[in-house]
Order: sequence, then structure tokens, then C-alpha cells
Amino acid sequence: MNAIHLRIGNNLQRVRKQRQLSLDKVADLTGVSKGMLHQIERGDTQPTVTTVWKIATGLNISFSSLIKEDESAISIVKRKDAPDITEDNGNCLVYLLFPFNPQTQIEMFTIILKPKGSYVSTPHNEGVQEYITVISGEFKISIRDDTYTLLAGEAIRFTGNASHKYRNDTDEDVILQVVMHYPET
Repeated sequence: MNAIHLRIGNNLQRVRKQRQLSLDKVADLTGVSKGMLHQIERGDTQPTVTTVWKIATGLNISFSSLIKEDESAISIVKRKDAPDITEDNGNCLVYLLFPFNPQTQIEMFTIILKPKGSYVSTPHNEGVQEYITVISGEFKISIRDDTYTLLAGEAIRFTGNASHKYRNDTDEDVILQVVMHYPET
């Protein structure tokens, strides 16, 4: 398995070259600086979750297409010891379970929010749906100006093109199963 920052760099470069885009054009589309994009492609830096989402949204691709490894016909996934990406100073841990699949148009993650941890998501592309199931803990999510509290065993679905924030206001880990469904392009 390649280190996550190397996979992101390789996948970004592959997508950029397939689309015959310059780094300047990708910077314009994503709002990520040309210098940062160049560092990511070289594998010199590990981008934040927010940066990866900006790139994915700007290029109209799935989040997991930037962090995935090559796929085989059957996948058995065991949670890794280390998360694929972290946010909020290590208080938000993202584990990729299944990268984007063009047949199903979905990708799946486990997210662990440490006590008092949070993650602010940039709006996704039009038509993207998020499905979140709370595996353990008490989870709060703010979508636009409304806040919802969910307990273990409860789930929420919403259109991801609105600003939204994940929060854990408790003293225990919150574990989430997140499925992202992308519209067919």
C-alpha cells in the first residue's frame, strides 16, 4: 500500500493529464493554489480533508477517487491502524472503506470524531447525496442553519451541496458510516 499522500498525488496527476488540464486550470477550478497542487502531485505534502474535497468538487470527481488504490474484483476491508486522512488536529479520522465505484456511483467511509471533534465540509457538487449512519455515540450535524442530533442506530440523508458541519460535543468517540452517492455524469 502506498502512503496516502503519494496515492493522492498520483491520482490527481492521472486525472489532470487524462483531462489535459494544466496546473493553472486545476487551480482555477478547485480554488487550491498551483503551488499546493504541484506539491500534492509530487507527494511532498499530505493535503487536509478540506483540500481533497476542494479538488474533488472542483474536478467534479468523487473524494475517494483521489485516495483510492487499484481495485480488485472482491474487496474485504479491515479498518486500518491509521486513518487515510485526518482533520481538526487529529480529532476527525477518515477511513476509506470502498472508493468510488462508477457502476454504483457510491463511495463509503468510516469517520471517527474524537471528543469535541468537528469537521466542516465544503458543499459538494449538485446532486451528491450523503447517507450517514451513527454506529456509536451522539452525533450532531448542522446543515445550513439547522442542527440535528442523532444517536447510535439512527441515520440521516441529505443533499451534500449545502454547507454542513459534523460535531461531537460529548466525551466519547462518535463512529459514523458515511456513504456518498454521486449523480451519473
